[in-house]
Amino acid sequence: MDKGWAMPTWPALVVFGATVAIGLYMGLQYLRGVRNNRMLVGVHVLIGVAGLEVFALLLRGAPDGTHLAESRMGPASALLLAAALFTGFLVPLIAAPKPAATGPALAVHAVAGTIGFGALLLWVLG
Repeated sequence: MDKGWAMPTWPALVVFGATVAIGLYMGLQYLRGVRNNRMLVGVHVLIGVAGLEVFALLLRGAPDGTHLAESRMGPASALLLAAALFTGFLVPLIAAPKPAATGPALAVHAVAGTIGFGALLLWVLG
C-alpha cells in the first residue's frame, strides 16, 4: 500500500521558510549598507543546517515506511540547498581578501537558496 503524502512535510517548509525569511531580511540590510548582527547570521546558519537535516529525513523516508512520491525534484532541491549552505560558508572567506567579491558571492548564495527552496516547494506541494 502506497501511503504517498502521509509523511508530514510541514517541518521542512517551516524551517526553510524561516531561513529564507531571515536571509531576505539580511540581504535587504546588506543592500542598504547596514551590517548584520552576528547573532542573526548564526541563527540563519543553524536553521539552514537544521533544514538540511529535516530534508534528509524527507528523502530517506520515515521509519514506518512512508515516503514522499518518487521524483527527481527532491534530490535536485537537496543539492541546491546544500550548495546554498556551502556558498554561504564561503562568503566570509571570499570577502576577507577581496571585499569587492562579496556582492557576487552573496548573489550566488541567494540564487542557489531561492531556486532550492522553490524546487522544495514544487516537490512537496506539486
